[in-house]
Amino acid sequence: EHGVDSESGEPIVPPGGAVVVLDVHTGAVVAAASAPRFDLADVAHPTPDRWQALLDDPRRPFFPRCTRMTLPPGSVFKTLTAVALVQEGFVDPTQPFHCRGFLDTPKRHRCYVYRHFGRGHGDLDLPDALAQSCNVYFFAAARRMGPEPLVKWAERFGFGRPTGVELPGERGGHVPRPPGEVRLASASDEPWYEGDTLGLAIGQSRLTATPMQVARMMAAIANDGWLVTPHVVKRLERPGDVGSVVDPPKPRRIPDLRPATLMIVRNGLERTVADPQGTGYRRVRLPNVTIAGKTGTAEVSGAEDHAWFAGYAPADNPRYAFCIALENAASGGRAAGPIARRLVQEMVAAGLVQE
Repeated sequence: EHGVDSESGEPIVPPGGAVVVLDVHTGAVVAAASAPRFDLADVAHPTPDRWQALLDDPRRPFFPRCTRMTLPPGSVFKTLTAVALVQEGFVDPTQPFHCRGFLDTPKRHRCYVYRHFGRGHGDLDLPDALAQSCNVYFFAAARRMGPEPLVKWAERFGFGRPTGVELPGERGGHVPRPPGEVRLASASDEPWYEGDTLGLAIGQSRLTATPMQVARMMAAIANDGWLVTPHVVKRLERPGDVGSVVDPPKPRRIPDLRPATLMIVRNGLERTVADPQGTGYRRVRLPNVTIAGKTGTAEVSGAEDHAWFAGYAPADNPRYAFCIALENAASGGRAAGPIARRLVQEMVAAGLVQE
């Protein structure tokens, strides 16, 4: 299943994408796949023409998208925004909020359902807002809160800097920061407007992240608030040497993150897939494994949106966190969701997740 071109109605084949799976407790990288791939036979003994063709391929088959592809994460970042809102006391997560489909005017700051169906979400609490991916809920709450808590919690969850995985050239993405003498040591000289705060709350503005960073965020939500360092090396072997086991970096407790906050956010992520109104219900849910997660559709000027799905499984006893990111694939739920479902099915088949 792919996104569909809004004009031609044809399926959209993304130019590239990535899948990352982490052990939520240790950070061990269980899987990391980047597409498009290249045939090893082509690079073992390439002809000059074949080598040049690979280098010139606009889809960039040599580009390691898991650790170097930095994209706006879109609504998967609402997971982090929900943490900030609850931690800083700017929302009562049980209090209903009425979404009419737009924040102030029908032409700006709208929900997907309003843009496409001319209606709002109605009354919803915070877990509902996560499950149904209500932009207006997060716009309204972020406007009250301001940008600084969003930046603070983004940094505590490791956004804006490399995760530390032992792979070359990892990028750290970008967390936009308000300027001036603002309460943050990391304040910058970037201009800042209210629209930047609203955009940041739904994973847009100038925010970018890698699939590895987003998978790690989901691991921290699933493992009760520990920030793991992704790692791929388990043992070092040298010729003529016995070899040595590599101790993985110890997870770090995210400061001040309350267990009650995580319970609320996990509830919303579970409803995303389990609730018939959730954005992952149709294309992610499995009958035999509970999956928690968040869809994301990140808008791109002049091109198709980027599609995300990130989460963990099993939802009731998390073992693995994962992230799927597809470049210019249109809808997160429609394009990335089915891949998430297939991924969990493969994890069951491999014995990693029990039915």
